[in-house]
Amino acid sequence: MGGYTGTPMTPLRAKFIRDLAIRGRAVRTQQAYTASVADLARYHHRSPDRISYEEVTVWIHHLIRERHLAPSSVNIAVNAVRFLYGVTLGRDTAALLAGIPRMKRDIRRAEIYARSELEALLIAPTQPRDRAFLMTVYAAGLRLSEATALKVTDLDRPRMQLRVRQGKGAKERVLPLSPRLLHELQIYWKAQRAHRPGCDSPWLFLGTQPDQPIHKATGQNIYYRAVRQSGLRRKGGIHVLRHSFASHCIEAGMDLPLVQRLLGHSSLLTTARYLHVTAARLGEVRSPLDLIEFGALAPQPQARATPGALSR
Repeated sequence: MGGYTGTPMTPLRAKFIRDLAIRGRAVRTQQAYTASVADLARYHHRSPDRISYEEVTVWIHHLIRERHLAPSSVNIAVNAVRFLYGVTLGRDTAALLAGIPRMKRDIRRAEIYARSELEALLIAPTQPRDRAFLMTVYAAGLRLSEATALKVTDLDRPRMQLRVRQGKGAKERVLPLSPRLLHELQIYWKAQRAHRPGCDSPWLFLGTQPDQPIHKATGQNIYYRAVRQSGLRRKGGIHVLRHSFASHCIEAGMDLPLVQRLLGHSSLLTTARYLHVTAARLGEVRSPLDLIEFGALAPQPQARATPGALSR
């Protein structure tokens, strides 16, 4: 499948991209799928339409065993070749589906910051833009790509709404605009945007060039720098702020379907990962052992244990 290393685009690749676009696949999905198919072609040194299903299986095994790709990355490759052979090439893919099933992803509880930690993290940046950027990510539960793609026109101040136009899967959603966030954005605007180069740029958060939005790497670095300045333990990348938003909404009593809508999840099962037990609820739980009546002759627990008593 040519056209991946500077050579002219082949008819097969053009049709593949067209088929993806017609079926509503997002631009990022198109890029990921074409990159995977290009990798398959490079691995076998042949166009994908001349590669057998058995050779596709060998390539997937290579991704898992030799390149040690994460299950999510392998599944992108699996989805890409399934689409290529089933849709673009119109072949019977029963044997292919049997040979390369999707991998099970590890389900891990997302780490989050407590509200007291978030207070320290969000006020750590000295630059108004950086502080407003982090507050926007947390206040609206945004993905990094969504935050960097925000435009000034996405803020609806009369209705106090924030519109996300570049959501995952090309989905658009409307979120409540926090008054505190609006205040921080106004501070940023007056300090670093008004009457300066780029003040008329459509992007809410500017990059190095006034006509370009802030780069995702810059947004990630803003977060890492704030974590260091606040003295907190880093619990992951900037996506932790989105995890924290979801968990805090649920802890506040918000219905799960509403949280799903705010996050832009397609499946409620994805949102349900945030239904972990909070520290506050753990403190209310009594062990079944404490409910057993052992009688008066049983040794009674001491009120206070001496330091190091359990380690002797």
